[in-house]
Amino acid sequence: MKAVHEALPWPDEARELEGLLSQVAWFNRLRLLVAAGVVWLTALAAHAFDLVATPLPLYLLAAAIAVVDIGYIVAFPGLARRGADALRRHVYLQIAVDLLILTALLHWTGGITNPFALFYLFHAFIAALVLSVPAAVVVAICSLALLVLLGFGERLGWVPHHPLRLGLIELSAVEPLGFWLLLFAYALTLAFSIYFVATVIHRLRRNERQLLLLGRHLALSEKLASVGTLAAGVSHEINNPIGVIANKVQVLRYRVQDRDEPAKLLAELDAIEKHVRRIAQITAGLLTFSRESPFEMRPLDLPALLREAADLVRVPFAAARVELVTETTFDGGAMVEGSANHLLQVLINILLNAKDASPPGATVELRCVRREAEVAIAVRDHGSGIAPEHLDKIFDPFFTTKDVDKGTGLGLAISHGIVERHRGRIEVASEVGRGTTFRVVLPVRAPES
Repeated sequence: MKAVHEALPWPDEARELEGLLSQVAWFNRLRLLVAAGVVWLTALAAHAFDLVATPLPLYLLAAAIAVVDIGYIVAFPGLARRGADALRRHVYLQIAVDLLILTALLHWTGGITNPFALFYLFHAFIAALVLSVPAAVVVAICSLALLVLLGFGERLGWVPHHPLRLGLIELSAVEPLGFWLLLFAYALTLAFSIYFVATVIHRLRRNERQLLLLGRHLALSEKLASVGTLAAGVSHEINNPIGVIANKVQVLRYRVQDRDEPAKLLAELDAIEKHVRRIAQITAGLLTFSRESPFEMRPLDLPALLREAADLVRVPFAAARVELVTETTFDGGAMVEGSANHLLQVLINILLNAKDASPPGATVELRCVRREAEVAIAVRDHGSGIAPEHLDKIFDPFFTTKDVDKGTGLGLAISHGIVERHRGRIEVASEVGRGTTFRVVLPVRAPES
């Protein structure tokens, strides 16, 4: 049986930008619905119920909403390249234009006596969700200012009042105290709404930060578990050059006592230096892998990354009597962007899983191939395979078929998340009794212009 698991793109550095872009795209679609809704309600109120005497300004405002939104949609593809700050300024512009259009719509449909004046709330909610709580307060104050200006303008005759023929509130008949109470009710509604929304958003963002921090701790814990596995083998790997160094030191003592020629002494020192470099290479690779490095997208040399992963797992593979064959069938160069340390964690986790699934004498293949606009890193073993009922669960946190002391069930879940952040996916193909193939598929980086 075979199965394929795909991941959605979610790079950590662009998390905020991705969220903003998603929300702006949704607001753009919603604004088109608002334009259509204004046309429909105007037609209903003017031609079916005779509530609006002059519907033309409302149709023009609906057209203005549609035209402005089309402009936003046309400009949308360029927003991602301008950064989060430019996107926030764009949202401020959208809210400002929407508030002005809403005020104009209210002016032609009863002014502040129109119950739809409460629609000012939505813009404060949007500002709190997309921008910040202080931005929501600013939007609320601006909304209230527009309401007060509209109310006073119509009551004092600065602009004409266009009442709805519903008998709701006759502005000219409202006493001054009642007028102030009406404005106070709008202000209190805005204030309490902002408070509750701000409280909820603050708690959600705090919980999100805690979840992100917990995820990083879990990822580091899983990496340290892999480091423990690698270190057990590295200790044996280091013992060999240490033994050679100790032997060469003893030989040097004899040569010094025998007053041998400098050339012979230098030959022994060269041998010692060679094995010291080997120890430094092994420990440096292990230390680099164990360190919690920041997630930085940089051009990667994939063949070098594969060689490093193979070198780190060489001793555990040798101890298990499993052969690792590495092959790249392309001129790698820097065709992929990513975080080398994080991708190394993914490869080592998959390789160690392949080793655990392979019987003594088996072979595990590590290959890297170019597939049009993608690069696929494949790890294939010839072990027992994955049971069909387990295929849909292998990326679930804490799911494992290993013994309690041999696996936490976090390795593949964390690897899945890391590959998502690289805008890639992990594909899995498995047949019971014949083996499993994991493919880490990454997009090829766009050529520099």
